[in-house]
Amino acid sequence: MLIDPLRERREHGEPAARTGGHLRRSPPGARSSVPSPALESPYFNSLLQHVSVERRYNKELTAAKDEFQGFAGPIYESDRNFDARINAFHNWYILDRPLQGQGDTPLGYFLEFNANSLAVEEWKRYQELANHVHSVFELVKSGPQQAQVRDLLTGTRYRLDGTGQIQHLDKGALFNTRLFRHQEQWYFSNYLILHPGAVAREIREQAKRLRKAKGLAEPFLVQLILFQGRWEQYKQMDVRSIYRFGA
Repeated sequence: MLIDPLRERREHGEPAARTGGHLRRSPPGARSSVPSPALESPYFNSLLQHVSVERRYNKELTAAKDEFQGFAGPIYESDRNFDARINAFHNWYILDRPLQGQGDTPLGYFLEFNANSLAVEEWKRYQELANHVHSVFELVKSGPQQAQVRDLLTGTRYRLDGTGQIQHLDKGALFNTRLFRHQEQWYFSNYLILHPGAVAREIREQAKRLRKAKGLAEPFLVQLILFQGRWEQYKQMDVRSIYRFGA
């Protein structure tokens, strides 16, 4: 039987979620590597470990990575933002992409395969991963104990407790990630792709247009990952010439 990540951490006197590193404030135009968000879903991280070692889930990982890079841009190990980009790929692979011949995502296959071996409550926690929020978020406020973010595509605000390290992001910072909810508490996924402040207005305006048009969110979110990767790669270019929506 699989281990309940939350229970295991409580029994050993550890906090309920793994904390990431700090992101120091940088002057305008400066670039920083982005650490893992402070409060992550322990169930997603546990599922990621299973996918990484069990052939039934990861047999298409290499082909899927090529597929992802085809629309989201290349992932280079030398990039300062490598961890965030490879984890964005893992999220897409586990949560969004159906396995060929299986017809379900690795998450769906995991739930089906372990339906009789997991405790009911534990199975529910993993099943909650399917009902996540995938978007571009704005940091509304942060403090030592909690943070509040706003989904630019819906306007919905979410409060995340215990996220003191996010206070090192400036208010108004925009970033791609996913949010999971376990037992009435919101958690980040294991990546955060931070966008340059110089194009924050353009991103907000594009999100607003998409919201009014009731368009599909996924192409926009993938485009943001693509643009952010190009921004990291082509430092000599004006960032506004990279984040060109509709071009």
